[in-house]
Amino acid sequence: MRSLFDFNPEYMSVVSVSRAIMDADIVISLPKFKTHGLTVMTGAIKNSYGFLPGAQKARLHKAAGSPARFHEMIVDVFRIRIPDLFIVDAVVGMEGNGPASPELRDIGLILASDNAVALDATIATMMGCDPAKLGFLQKAKRVGLGDFDLRNNEIIGELKQIPDFKLPPLGGEANIGNPSIQALLTKPTMLRPQPDTERCTGCGTCVDQCPVSALSMVEQFPEADPEICIRCFCCQEICPEKAMALV
Repeated sequence: MRSLFDFNPEYMSVVSVSRAIMDADIVISLPKFKTHGLTVMTGAIKNSYGFLPGAQKARLHKAAGSPARFHEMIVDVFRIRIPDLFIVDAVVGMEGNGPASPELRDIGLILASDNAVALDATIATMMGCDPAKLGFLQKAKRVGLGDFDLRNNEIIGELKQIPDFKLPPLGGEANIGNPSIQALLTKPTMLRPQPDTERCTGCGTCVDQCPVSALSMVEQFPEADPEICIRCFCCQEICPEKAMALV
């Protein structure tokens, strides 16, 4: 069973969420420690995007249309039902061109917090990314969900930056503050998903799941129409062979 909720009309006026989430006395969110091409990292806030069942996630990707708007929108989703506790599996993390990168990293930690903003700021810092430069954390702080300044948060344990942690190539620390690269990221025609032909099996899953029908099979491999593609990373996330990358 699902419940309908008024949402930000800039994206969708109404969304549905499982009643199991809304009726629960306590919600515990269990994100993984990993990178994401649109949001640089995915943690406590981004994990709540999974509260939306069915094709809503793809429709919201389409409605957002750009990385900057997606950063803002995931905070709106998070606020529908803020979890009470967050426990992050950082035993083995993911680095590189996430959210479906084959590059794994032994970290050996479990992280936990009752505040998503503080937790995501900690994850970003461990990855070598300044949390103040992440759009979704900026909005989360602006609407009163927490503080990404770790000087204002209590950290139990030793906070260390992971040496040489690989951030997404176009969303990493070096590029977040680069106006030229950020300008490119707002233009859908500048980047497109491309398959690693050694990994891709031509199964067509990415074509079937593309929310804007930007992909088609050409000579056994998917090819994106740059005029239609919105760089939502759905194809990369859904690919069973982790063969898609945005380049």
